[in-house]
Amino acid sequence: MRKLYLWRKAKFFFLKVARDRGSVNEIAFGAAIGTFISVFPTFGVGTLLVLLLYRFLKFNLIAALGTSIISNPFTSPFFMVFSFKIGSIILNSKIEFSMENWKENLSDTGVVILIGSFVVSGTLGVLAYFISKFIVKKIRINRQYKNDNCFISSVLILLKDIQLVTI
Repeated sequence: MRKLYLWRKAKFFFLKVARDRGSVNEIAFGAAIGTFISVFPTFGVGTLLVLLLYRFLKFNLIAALGTSIISNPFTSPFFMVFSFKIGSIILNSKIEFSMENWKENLSDTGVVILIGSFVVSGTLGVLAYFISKFIVKKIRINRQYKNDNCFISSVLILLKDIQLVTI
């Protein structure tokens, strides 16, 4: 029952963001910024960073704040270990990540996690950009053709936008 509630909340959030006046790119860029900052180890200041970046870059603040909550006390350890593994592969590091020796390897482990975090955060940010752009376009097209019930037209417009079909 709880999963259904969370799914409905997420769906309502996407509908609310898609109906916002911002362009599709602004919304997608906001989702990408929020995801990047959320997954990157900012240690509790992610929301403040989103607000600070909003002053200098043009993106949808609601989408950025909504996606900046991806990281929380339950998901942060997963992202940290995953970033460490990716950083170890990139830097060809043989450091073992354990609770017993983390103090001795703190500077090396920090560099490995930082490099891995850039890769993981960047990848997830790019994915968030394209996924949210696709979802927002689909919602807006469905809303535009709601009265016509024209599913084929909405699919053709989406395919045209990703340059698979010329209309």
